[in-house]
Amino acid sequence: MATEFEIIVELLLVILTITCVLQVVFLGLLLRNVKRMLESLAGARAAVLPAPVSPAPLPPAPEAMVLPVPKAPAPKGGVPERERPAPSPAAPQAPAAPGVDLLGGSPDIQGSILRLCGKYNLSDFIITTMDGLLVVSLSPGSSEEAARFSDLYRRKKKPDNPGVSFLELNHRGEPMLGILRSDRPIAPEKLRGIGEDAREILNWWL
Repeated sequence: MATEFEIIVELLLVILTITCVLQVVFLGLLLRNVKRMLESLAGARAAVLPAPVSPAPLPPAPEAMVLPVPKAPAPKGGVPERERPAPSPAAPQAPAAPGVDLLGGSPDIQGSILRLCGKYNLSDFIITTMDGLLVVSLSPGSSEEAARFSDLYRRKKKPDNPGVSFLELNHRGEPMLGILRSDRPIAPEKLRGIGEDAREILNWWL
């Protein structure tokens, strides 16, 4: 009986040992399969998940609104006198001389000089050489005035008579002197026009 019992016990131990080994092997296989399944699920999940989307840019901040500064109301009665801009003085302009034919129809050089005096509102216009020799004049007996005024001009002195002006001319390379009489001051622009017309008259008649 003891021998049979021992044999049975040994068989049971063998069976138990084999069962434990099988359980260990089964658990190892089970864990391996579970690990593979988890890896497969992780790969499938990574494939299904969409790619991360970059966040949309934020809209620009609204620009600051600049409100117009209200202007102070003008005082009653208009702008104060001290704030009004001072009017710029207008430059005096010489009146344009009317178009006058100084040469056509004139009988002689005195006729042209007479028209020149009418064009520029001159009472007389004498032309003399720098030595005082009279060339042309509208008034008889102007030789003494021509000599006296030419002497003043050579000595660089101003005319001693009011309303008299000097104008240097040049005719064919010879310097001459124009002596103008006028009741009004003669502007520089008007004086240049008189000089140009006088030279034209001299070149035409002399």
